[in-house]
Amino acid sequence: MGGGNGHVLVFLVSVFFFIISSSVDGSQYKQLSTIHVRNSMAKGSGPMQIRCKSRYTDYGMQQLGEGTEYRCGVREKAVYYCMGMTGRRIASWHAFQPRRDGNRKAVFWLVKENGIFLSWDNSTWVRKSDWETD
Repeated sequence: MGGGNGHVLVFLVSVFFFIISSSVDGSQYKQLSTIHVRNSMAKGSGPMQIRCKSRYTDYGMQQLGEGTEYRCGVREKAVYYCMGMTGRRIASWHAFQPRRDGNRKAVFWLVKENGIFLSWDNSTWVRKSDWETD
């Protein structure tokens, strides 16, 4: 009877170490891409507030000064969206979409007075979202 308990103990210890090793290998935390958001509003417009999140990850509200860039990592194949606020304007956009951006290491966003622009090379821009006012 003592031998059976020993086998159960060895089995449970093995399962425990397997679970621990698979959860700490970092694979679920590998960064798939990076979202870059640059505040390119006119000088004197002041800082803007930005928040980027997915279903599982929320980076919280951040302040983004004129001419500065905010970065956040994409950790799961999910839609990430960002929301920007400045003065009485508000905009939201899909900052990362797995089908659109899945194989890209970086997704660049430019926030300007006339909208929110997307680029994958940080030089060719396409407007993807507009500002709304209250």
